[in-house]
Amino acid sequence: MRRKCRLAGGLIGAFALVVSTLAASITAGAGGGPPTFTIGVDNATPTGHVFEYVDYFPRGQVLSADPQAIVGNGAVLDFHYGGGRDGLHTATFLPANGSPPPLVIPDLDNGESHLIFNPQAAFPTAGCGQSSDNACAYDGTNFVNSGAMPAFQSSDFFVQITVPLSSRPTTIHYVCLIHPGMQGVLTVVPGGGSSASRATFGSSAASQYSADTSDALNAESTATAEAQNGNFVVAGTATQFVEVAEMLPQTFTTHAGQTVTWKTLTMKDPHTVTFPQGSGSDSVDPLLPPYAPAECEGSPDSTPDTALAGPPPGFGCTTFPELGLNPAPNGVTAITDPTTVATSGIISSPFSPFPTSASFSFPNANTFHYQCRIHDDMIGTIVVTPNS
Repeated sequence: MRRKCRLAGGLIGAFALVVSTLAASITAGAGGGPPTFTIGVDNATPTGHVFEYVDYFPRGQVLSADPQAIVGNGAVLDFHYGGGRDGLHTATFLPANGSPPPLVIPDLDNGESHLIFNPQAAFPTAGCGQSSDNACAYDGTNFVNSGAMPAFQSSDFFVQITVPLSSRPTTIHYVCLIHPGMQGVLTVVPGGGSSASRATFGSSAASQYSADTSDALNAESTATAEAQNGNFVVAGTATQFVEVAEMLPQTFTTHAGQTVTWKTLTMKDPHTVTFPQGSGSDSVDPLLPPYAPAECEGSPDSTPDTALAGPPPGFGCTTFPELGLNPAPNGVTAITDPTTVATSGIISSPFSPFPTSASFSFPNANTFHYQCRIHDDMIGTIVVTPNS
């Protein structure tokens, strides 16, 4: 996602978790300390596709048929981002019976009234998590958050499980604050956990990846067929564990004077349909504009906001960076030439009250390139032929 790269100073790259490392690694801690279990966050997309795995590897017993993920109390968890360029996720532990903080909140200070990303959700827990030696401790009563990986956190975030245990196992959950429903479940046992449970922990990740990918390929094929039969474009489809961030079909042909409709079938992702593809769409991007550049939040609220003054993740702010969101449609609804700038705004199935479809008309014959400006690898082309 190009704007995320711009914000994060290039921190987002192709952090691909190759299939050969899908079995979660388990290593002894320094000096015979607690073992470290690696949990994949997202995963490598197959060649020729743009998949976002809204899943942890392994995820534990999210479904009744899933094998348990069992760790000993005191174990260190290495949440490793293993996805492509367009994924953003958190690994977040909530207090018992606690509710996740909202991802987006209104910014009402300094006479402003626009939306910003909630810093509690977007940014990591301060002072810990950068290494296994500096893991954030989770005891079941506190809030621990990786922040948006890897935009505002490196590709690894470390958490040590320190829940009160007697002789019985306990179950803990962690979630992604960006994708509602993305979760993992851990069974925590006294001691180090058995060698059998450790082997299952590793093999489950590879099995999950295979099943997730197969389901996503089927969803992609089904959505493409539905679009072709219905004469519309699918702006993303999904399974329970994968968001297919693709325009289906990628190339759509119509006649001059016709209107094209995009429908989204997502479960956890928002998208946009934005013309043209690339930097020419900056003025209608949903992230930051028209509130760019991002600012440091004033503290207290009566203090004016100030310009960003440094690199990520803190951007030189003494408080936190204030990152804006503009979800509304912007520009015209008739795309007259390849340089016409317009966006649907956010369309989304899971995020109310946003619409689930958008339409643009094409008065003139030409070729028009566009993309989702939340997921920059999600691109498409409209070929408009002359009327016969």
